[in-house]
Order: sequence, then C-alpha cells, then structure tokens
Amino acid sequence: MNLPQKIEALRKATVFNKQTKKYALEEMKKDTSYIQKCLKEDVKEDTVFRNYEDYLISCILERDNLMQREKPLKRQKVFSSKEFLNFYLNALKNTPKEAKIKKVGVFDTETTDIYGYIISYAFVIQDMETLETKEIHEFLNPKAKISEEAYEVHKISQKDVENKPTFEEKKEYILSLFEEVDMIVGHNVFYDFGVLKRELERSKHFPHLVKVPIFDTMFYSWDIVVLDKKKQPKLEEAVAFFLGKQSAKYHDALEDVKMTLKVFNKLMEGIK
Repeated sequence: MNLPQKIEALRKATVFNKQTKKYALEEMKKDTSYIQKCLKEDVKEDTVFRNYEDYLISCILERDNLMQREKPLKRQKVFSSKEFLNFYLNALKNTPKEAKIKKVGVFDTETTDIYGYIISYAFVIQDMETLETKEIHEFLNPKAKISEEAYEVHKISQKDVENKPTFEEKKEYILSLFEEVDMIVGHNVFYDFGVLKRELERSKHFPHLVKVPIFDTMFYSWDIVVLDKKKQPKLEEAVAFFLGKQSAKYHDALEDVKMTLKVFNKLMEGIK
C-alpha cells in the first residue's frame, strides 16, 4: 500500500507505553487466534490503520476486556494532519490509563554541517501525567571542522567543543535516553535521526532506531499552521502560530526541544 510520506510519518505515533507493548508482543507469540479474527473483520480494501502495531496491541487488550480495539480508518485519497491528529487524540482518549504513553522524549541536534557530525544535542523527557520535565543538553567534540555556514546558524564555535567528550564516549548514554521514553517527539525529527544514525554507523553501532515510535510536530502541524504559502512549517512558524511570537534562541538544541515540546503540548490539547 503506497501512502504519501506525510501520512506514513503521521502513522508512526503511538498511544501505548513500552510495558503494554511488551506484554502484547508476548501474548501475540503465544496465540494469534483473536488477532486473526479481528483482522478478518476489519481489513477491507478501503481501510488503512492509523498505526498497525497499535491496532494489534488494542486487539490483545480487547481480548482481555481492557478496551475496545482501535478500528481502522476509512481510506481517503488525502488525509489532513488535522484529521490525523484527531484520530490520534481519539485513540489516546480511548486507551486505558495504565496502558497509555507515560513519558515522551524530545530530541534535537546541532552539527558541523548539513551532513556532518554532532556538536550539540538536547533531550527533554516529559512525564505525560504531571508534565514535569528533565533536561539534558551537552556539547560534543566532533573531531572535525565546523563549517562557516553551520556556525552562522547555531553560533557554536570550535573553541566551544574542543574540550568536550566525543560522540563515541557518549553514545551509550544517549541511546539509554531513548530507552527511558515511550515515544520520541521532534520537529522534522527524521533529520536528527539521520544525523544520529550516521554517527552510530561511524562507530560500528547499528541499533534499530527506525522502530522507535515518533510524533513529528512538523508533520502533525502541517495542515494546521496557517502560512502565506502552503508548506511544512518551520519550528518558529509553528511556535508563533500556537503561542505567539517568542523570544527563543532558535537553532540552539535545548531551546529547540523546549519550543518543540510546547508545540507538542498544544497539539495534545486538540484543534477546534
């Protein structure tokens, strides 16, 4: 099934926490009869799943009388991100409290150049019930030259990073942060995942980052943020739309994740 890139990106958001996913996976290994029954009833030519893994988990929880399974969507030629946000929020609302996402992690990087090495990363973890946050922000020594173009964007100089740890020294810690959360949030987070993937490949490390659930605020706000020209909204444009103009220092990894988190929380309130 070929779907637009935007829809594929929107389908990567999950409503379930890791413990629930782990339980459902173990149950699926034991017996798939109830899932097969659900699939037979639900799969039609004109339907598409909001998130296929979430659907399977919801079938297991329905079997256990914990919730009603998440029904597939009536397939349309085009979904707007506003429609998909409502699909997501309705699914989250219908998920039992003990099964819902508990923590999200907002991730961003700054680099030596567009295809280069990480010189700064930020990771903010938010508890979805209390909204309390934990902030992590570090400079890294890339052992490579920071381009003039990149410096003009983020203002991080060679001197700022020369005595900092390398990515190789910090990679296990960075990866452990991903293990702490149920879903990663970011604005154009696929770019930052590409940066991280290249760094890991350079150090001969190949984790399955692509399997991490993702809520990309750029894609989810695409058809919601009103701009003069129809396009993917930049972070500052999304922030201005939802919160008004802010005196944020954009292209600073920590500031960017804090602003992204604000956009995410606004989206979680729903769009009238």
